[in-house]
Amino acid sequence: MMNTIIPKKAPVIILASILSLAVLSGSALAQPLPLTLEEAIEKARTQNQAVAASKQQENASAAEHQDAKNAILPQWSFGAEYDRYSKLTLFEDGLSDSHSLTRRPSPNGVNAGTRAEFTLYSGGRQRTFIEEAGIRTRIEKINTTDIQGNVALQTVVQYMEMVRLNKLDSLIGEQIKRAEIRLKNITALFNNERVTKTDLLRAQVVLSANKLNREQAANDLAIANYRLNVLLNLPDSTKILPRNPAEMQTGRSYATEPMLHQPNNSYVLQRFGENIRLQESRIRLIKSSYYPTVQLVGAYGLNYPNTLFFPPVAQWYSVGYVGIKTGIHLSAFYHSKQKMAAARSRLAGMYLQQQVISDQVGTEISSAQIKYRESLSRIRVAEESIEQTRTNLRITNTKYLNQTALLTDLLDADNLFLESNYNLVRAHADERVFYYKLLYAQGQL
Repeated sequence: MMNTIIPKKAPVIILASILSLAVLSGSALAQPLPLTLEEAIEKARTQNQAVAASKQQENASAAEHQDAKNAILPQWSFGAEYDRYSKLTLFEDGLSDSHSLTRRPSPNGVNAGTRAEFTLYSGGRQRTFIEEAGIRTRIEKINTTDIQGNVALQTVVQYMEMVRLNKLDSLIGEQIKRAEIRLKNITALFNNERVTKTDLLRAQVVLSANKLNREQAANDLAIANYRLNVLLNLPDSTKILPRNPAEMQTGRSYATEPMLHQPNNSYVLQRFGENIRLQESRIRLIKSSYYPTVQLVGAYGLNYPNTLFFPPVAQWYSVGYVGIKTGIHLSAFYHSKQKMAAARSRLAGMYLQQQVISDQVGTEISSAQIKYRESLSRIRVAEESIEQTRTNLRITNTKYLNQTALLTDLLDADNLFLESNYNLVRAHADERVFYYKLLYAQGQL
């Protein structure tokens, strides 16, 4: 029998293999997902959980609307009953003298039949119920569209935040490279006793701060990625890669001026308009209580024994009838008076409130339009300042190496160059966000 000799390094090799497999499987689970802005918006509109919940409410409202329509169909019922009667106890002299008899003509009783009612006229109540259910269905549809638009807007904000942070990470990476080259040059100058140790220490501190800024940007990017995953209903481990950041550099602007001259169709006003129609429908419902109800009724049944004759006969019989049934609630003439006054007052208040909301939405649209134009101006200014700050950085760097400028001037020039590049990225992101805010405010997103 031979003993297998296991090298001492084998457990280490096995552990390393297990860890490698875990890392590989983890990276396989977190596959990057390239997405354009339009693709992200479409996923949010179709996959978001809040949208799915609103669609369920919309489906429920549609079912209730159909149920209201079905209420105009005849009310039809069927029933059957069997009774076994006990003996009758008869009292001749108060409660003292009693005797029992069997129910005539039989102790058994059977009733089975069907009944139908069809409303011919109800003062418009049924039509009003159907109308109210239809209005509620439209309100739920508006709610769903509103939620889709709101989720799409949040998606744009988070997507552009990721684009901004990705570019910021790249800009800080370039700044770190410049800081490393600067530190190398300052170290050489310090060794040649051309600069003080203060410059060397400050260059080291600036490099460390830049690295910390990049770590913070990476953390913010991970948070924005997580928020976008939630909006798109994607697994938490999904790494989204914005696929069209290059479009931000085209300077493309959208035609927003016509939006200010279009009818205000915001989701708030759409919903409020339907609520006004609902209140008008309720007024018509109150009015309908003043009118009578007319129904066509009919029934047919099989019964035992025959109690239609006297004396009753122990025999089966069947009979049916058709007739008209009418009635009116007289109390409605004094009960509904105050209800009508309250309903009309509410309707008048809703008309006034509609104008207030219209003004508020108009202000929101105008504000978004102004901020959109401002972002376009910022893009133009940022594009012009980038070349200026790049030239300034190059000149200041040369002056510092020749000891004709201070390190503070060089660091300020470097930060100014970073800021000008970042301002351009932020202006492009703001331009896209304000455009979609304008679409949402107009009820077009």
